[in-house]
Amino acid sequence: MNLEDVKRILVQEEGIKIEFKKAKNAAPKSLYETVVSFSNTDGGTIVLGADDDGKVIGVDNSSIGQIQTDIVTALNDRSCVNPPLYLQPEVIQHTSGILIVLQIPASSQVHDHAGSIYIRESEADIDITGRQSLIADLFHRKRTLFSEGEIYDHLNMSDLDENLFSKARTLIRNYKSDHPWLLTDNLQMLKDSILWKKDFASGKEGYTLAAALIFGKNQTIQSILPAYKVEAMVRIKDKDRWDDRITLRTNLIDTYLKLKEFINKHLPEKFYMEGDQRIDLRDKIFREVIGNVIVHREYTNSLSTDMIITENEVSFTNPNKPLFHGPLDPSSFNPYAKNPNIRKFFTSFGWTDEIGSGIRNTFRYLPYYVPGAKPLFVENDTFKTEIPLVFATLADHAVELFKWLDLPVLNEEKLQQELINIPLPSSLAGKHWEEIILHLVPSWQLNGTQYPALKWPDKQIFTGKIENWVPSQTKKVPSEKKKGTKLDGEDLIENQQIMRDGIKKVSSWHEKGTKLLSRKSLYLIRLLTLTSKPAKREELMEILHYENRKTFNDLYLKPLLQVGFIRRTNEEKPRASTQQYYITEKGKHFLGGILL
Repeated sequence: MNLEDVKRILVQEEGIKIEFKKAKNAAPKSLYETVVSFSNTDGGTIVLGADDDGKVIGVDNSSIGQIQTDIVTALNDRSCVNPPLYLQPEVIQHTSGILIVLQIPASSQVHDHAGSIYIRESEADIDITGRQSLIADLFHRKRTLFSEGEIYDHLNMSDLDENLFSKARTLIRNYKSDHPWLLTDNLQMLKDSILWKKDFASGKEGYTLAAALIFGKNQTIQSILPAYKVEAMVRIKDKDRWDDRITLRTNLIDTYLKLKEFINKHLPEKFYMEGDQRIDLRDKIFREVIGNVIVHREYTNSLSTDMIITENEVSFTNPNKPLFHGPLDPSSFNPYAKNPNIRKFFTSFGWTDEIGSGIRNTFRYLPYYVPGAKPLFVENDTFKTEIPLVFATLADHAVELFKWLDLPVLNEEKLQQELINIPLPSSLAGKHWEEIILHLVPSWQLNGTQYPALKWPDKQIFTGKIENWVPSQTKKVPSEKKKGTKLDGEDLIENQQIMRDGIKKVSSWHEKGTKLLSRKSLYLIRLLTLTSKPAKREELMEILHYENRKTFNDLYLKPLLQVGFIRRTNEEKPRASTQQYYITEKGKHFLGGILL
């Protein structure tokens, strides 16, 4: 977490996931109640050194080291927090004083503080000790939340690989020589990391799925999860087959190491000087990405994890238990550990950092590895990660796009600056405008019809030779698929090709958008394009020569807000006179023709 992240938290109110506490010379006594309530509920962030309103008071500089030591010691003391939590307080230098920040992940276990169980409600820590129905509900949520915590009655130490414990200790020692797990035997290490646990609701106790995945012999893992596999593939020279391919059905430690080795084999090194530190960008980026792929996978899902390297990008697809659907915005997403006990081990190896850091670091360092590029992370039933190896953006075609949409072109350099953050698929890097349009129009149609709130026309009316061209699901789509359902990959490719062929039959298709899009669709695309910089409603209406404010709101602004393609600059006061609208990450990917 950096200063900007903390500033965004400080301007919010205390609530279900945010708590401010004064801590001038020592950690407040109420700290551990909040730590436990956050870990038992949805996780959260505690800022020490601020009052209840988020005003920075600061922590005495001379007390920082002792406060950090006291917190770490208390969180590892079962008489204070049970089971222990292995968290690292962060020191943030704010202009108004020094802050200590604790990020608390939602835990797969029920934790107590000094024998009392707390949950978070609004801005309060609620003691539910003795309230059996609430405790039962809490245990039930924890059991169903993280499949990694499932206990296997007949899984024994003999089913685990002794050599992996030695390898784990070596990795931990290389990263942090004083880690407490180095001083315990194998069973105690598993207990301390909650890979062996007792379910106090059912009375069941034993080794968990996470224990098998990290330390299990190959036959153990395949017996528990027969469909589990991870595949890494390269398709650069041979477009019909694979240049190189590995299939992994082994423990997570070796899976991580082999995927990193595969990346190092096929992608070039590149270094970057950050201050006086020399950073290996390839290692920095893919350490985070591969770590996230392994840590956040839903292991009970039979789909494989796939990593594919092409000349344009590295893509990962991963079975997932989604919290929402759509692309992650690094400036506003709330990180959430889906396998927190697996993450603990990867953090102890130095392979992952704090929750959310992997995504933020990838956004931070990728532009140095591939100038200008941004990664794509999409939360869905299958989590998708795309790391471009070439950079493509609508800024390269700014003037052509504005002319195609019949929008005024006043300043070419300014247009390019506005569209620099609208990514195109990396496969379109260096392509001519005609090829860009042949991709964009079908993708808008296929994506647009998936959002009922947009009321995207199924039929696009042309002024060219074709009067009624039906480019969406109604052609060559299996009959069992109903209108509005998601199309699979083959359907998308097939339908895009149908549309591309139809576009080419329309006269001047590469010059006039009005020949390819209905009036409704054209206005939606124009609005998304214009909101690449924040703009007032009146400004948008003037540029589009639109006079009826109510219909403009009802037909265009409200639907785009509803599906999350645009946002208000002032969400708290929707009718503020200074209100402006700007495109979101989700809207950017839609406009750039990236099929999510």
